[in-house]
Amino acid sequence: MVLAPLGSTGVRVSRVSLGVYGLTGMYGGVPRRVAVETIRAAVELGVTLDTAAVYGGGLGEDLVREALGGLSGGAVVVTKIGYEPGSRPPRQDFSRRFLLGEAERSCWRLGRCPDVVLLHNPPLEVLRGGEVWGALEDIVSRGLALAAGVALGPETDVLPHALEALRHSQTGAVQFVLNALEVEPGATIARLAKARGAGTMARVPMAGGVLDGTHKPGAPAPGDHRRLRRGGWYEWAHRLYGRIRPLLSLLPGTPAQRAIRLALDLAPVDTVVTVARSPRELEEHVEAASLPPTPPSVIEEIVRAYMEEVPRSPEAPKASLELLARLAPTLRAPRVKPSNTSGSPAGVSAGRGLRRHRPGGVQG
Repeated sequence: MVLAPLGSTGVRVSRVSLGVYGLTGMYGGVPRRVAVETIRAAVELGVTLDTAAVYGGGLGEDLVREALGGLSGGAVVVTKIGYEPGSRPPRQDFSRRFLLGEAERSCWRLGRCPDVVLLHNPPLEVLRGGEVWGALEDIVSRGLALAAGVALGPETDVLPHALEALRHSQTGAVQFVLNALEVEPGATIARLAKARGAGTMARVPMAGGVLDGTHKPGAPAPGDHRRLRRGGWYEWAHRLYGRIRPLLSLLPGTPAQRAIRLALDLAPVDTVVTVARSPRELEEHVEAASLPPTPPSVIEEIVRAYMEEVPRSPEAPKASLELLARLAPTLRAPRVKPSNTSGSPAGVSAGRGLRRHRPGGVQG
């Protein structure tokens, strides 16, 4: 498997990563035996593993530990913290105490410490505070991870979040949604992160099953976590897909492979996190990294179609698009705030607590 540096973190990741969340019931049930076999296949292929403490109430990390047990080779593991595992509805806690404790618990659940720890879908007000940055700095300095960063979401309207996160030196990598039906703000975030030296991880390359053909036009939203899509989004997505399908059909590979290859080519992306629910499906997805790059003319047409259709999307990232239009002439990589020896950004008390947040759900 071809590896790429994850920004300047010192961690090298596979161009296609396995999203363990797809093996924890978030995309339908998968027998535990098959889940473990799929993760082991990923390790044997040199595929990076992406998981989170909250997936399956700790199941995602537990599956990784079981799969890695007895294998001679290692694996690059990325995990995410910020949700309370097992809480219903999902609750977030970004206090310094919780984040440090959860990073330690992730090491225990995984049977080893992860290579990268990401804040999991932090609200903008959390990123504007100081406590999380001190916590991330402590996580790395204590050897609980080699690098840290932010997973932006669960929705796509997160350009303000990205701009804030990229101002901080503790953000070694960012994760975001990027696919042919959801180009922005992911593409812009990737370019900004690269200019800042941060790693880039794109997720949801299949756009909820539309791009790989597993969700059919007229079908209801799946009964798994994809039901969190806003009403009418699937109808809109299939209309846009119908418009760009003739272009995609000219590209090599299966529909899933084309979707992954596009996510790699739409913006400067280090790795694309995909959902594969069997070793065979994983092998298919991994082969996408070996396909020829998507021709620039095809990418240009896909982006044009997206920009013309996105205003009508029920999930249009309106704040991000407005911000992008306003800042486009002068948008540059955000200035990085230097870290300090106290472990917190300047002017912020390390002991200040943050309220717990109750988001509507978890998506990736």
